[in-house]
Amino acid sequence: MQAPIIQIILLFLIATHAPHALAASKSKPVVAVNTIELSTQNISCRNWRTNCTQGLQNGFRAMLETAIIKTRKMNVVERHQSSSIHREQGLGQVGLTTSGGKIGGLTGADYSIYGTITKFGSQKSGFNIRSGSGLSSLLPGQAQRAVGNVSMAGVTTEMAVDIKITDIATGNIVVADSVSASVKHGSSVSIGGIQQAQASADPFADVQRVVAARIAEVLVTSRIPVKVIAIQPNGTLILNYGNVFFKPGDQLEAFSIGESFKDPDTGEILGSEQTQLGIVEITASESKFARAKIAGEPFNIQKGTILKRIKSTNSDKSERQRSGSTW
Repeated sequence: MQAPIIQIILLFLIATHAPHALAASKSKPVVAVNTIELSTQNISCRNWRTNCTQGLQNGFRAMLETAIIKTRKMNVVERHQSSSIHREQGLGQVGLTTSGGKIGGLTGADYSIYGTITKFGSQKSGFNIRSGSGLSSLLPGQAQRAVGNVSMAGVTTEMAVDIKITDIATGNIVVADSVSASVKHGSSVSIGGIQQAQASADPFADVQRVVAARIAEVLVTSRIPVKVIAIQPNGTLILNYGNVFFKPGDQLEAFSIGESFKDPDTGEILGSEQTQLGIVEITASESKFARAKIAGEPFNIQKGTILKRIKSTNSDKSERQRSGSTW
């Protein structure tokens, strides 16, 4: 008589706990960032410190993983360190370490993220005035001798990446995106052989981080959009994303979402009616959320209102072109 009782208890535990476990597992999609390929065209490794191919691919993939993890909206599984994970599991299984678990049993991914770097490099811009040239001759003779040659140079680093997301269960590509960015760095000025520089210590890393953060924003917000999750009594808006994407001064457009449009032949949701309400501005950002206020003309904003970034006009410019269904 004990066996049926035990079975009943087990069924009760499964019935009461499994839904919660299932809901928790489905609350965040599990993604794996796989190989980032390097196109053979439009790639310039001039002034790159180490092996360009391996350094660019591995470094950018790590930055992309970090950016997605910091959103706290997706679980990222480790794939490129699986051998070291299995080694630790093996050491724990034979009793050499206190590691738990057994060999295998790693969490499976729902989606695979991969892509190709299609453009990478930097270019200089500026001017040079030689002593005795037409422009320098406008200066008095003593000033010409004191100044000598005058030059100014700036550096613009560019990067473009084609990124895709594949549904592991079906093998279908659910998102295809092209993200590009250019970052203008500080200038260097040389007067009479004395040089003063105001430039980044690593402009190549700077543009990679900009693109990685932009891709993470594109991928994550296409599934979990930026929205107002609370409105405080003083009118401060609380958003569901923090400093991984936004900083004080960033502006976003607020939209109300209406009727959805469906392709009658494929059944695919093509989009929905969107009415622009107004502009909000980020006032403070923390790791998990951001605060914002209405900027410009006041408008009626409610909890759940969808927000979209306004394209930046500063020196860090990025663009994207998206295709594919909402995943």
